[in-house]
Amino acid sequence: MHNTSNLRKTLQFVRNMKLGDHGIFFYRSPHGKHEVLFNFLEDGIQKGEGAIYVAAQETSKQIRKNMKDFGLKVKTLERDGVLRIFDYDKWYIIDGEVNGARTIMLGQRVLGEAIEIGLEGLRACGEAACYFEQEKEKELVEYELVLEREFNFPLTLLCTYDVNHIKSLEEKLFFNLIKAHGSVVTSSFAREVKFGNYFPTIVREVLDTVFGEMGEEAILRMLEERYSIKPFVSIGEDPGSFTEGLEALIGSGAQVVTRLVAERMYAKMGIT
Repeated sequence: MHNTSNLRKTLQFVRNMKLGDHGIFFYRSPHGKHEVLFNFLEDGIQKGEGAIYVAAQETSKQIRKNMKDFGLKVKTLERDGVLRIFDYDKWYIIDGEVNGARTIMLGQRVLGEAIEIGLEGLRACGEAACYFEQEKEKELVEYELVLEREFNFPLTLLCTYDVNHIKSLEEKLFFNLIKAHGSVVTSSFAREVKFGNYFPTIVREVLDTVFGEMGEEAILRMLEERYSIKPFVSIGEDPGSFTEGLEALIGSGAQVVTRLVAERMYAKMGIT
């Protein structure tokens, strides 16, 4: 019952996402992925928005079939230009090359075409599995950071990650990935995350657990004095500098801290 209630709240959240939102969705199974993403797209279509799906872990053909099984009139929607489905090698990694600027340009073109035929905006979701399978995780995070947490044009974006991939991601990259998004969605967690407050709070919780209250305060004071990393300011703005400063300060112990921070974030967000 509890899991069903959480999923219901998640589906309600993604259906109510607003134009301009840039969210990230972590899924455990193809069925769970389809249920959330197809609800997300269907709601946009019902509101007069276009829909785009970039497939990676499945092919565009498989996505079409699953959309039909869900109840979407795929042929009609594609014919009318409302729904666009792409394979990742026509969108994210073309001829083996990652080019974030090109991907953004493709998105702007499709958005423009949607507006031209009278649609209110565009809902988009894209699977990130291809970046992990081709060992291009750094390029992926760089691309995500280029995008805004909120868009000032009529696009709602839900980036889609397999939890098995995300748990293999280097902690520093994971922190920046969460920072790049506004909303965070799993089957049990769905809300806007203000990274500048969320991340430093978890860091302090972990430091207190590992080193005690006095040790936590001493580490934060030294980070500020030696590396100008301020609690609740620099930590939230640049998690990469925080992890590097922590490593310079406490050596290999920093790896333990950053791993614990990541694991606590996983648990709070329902990734584990």
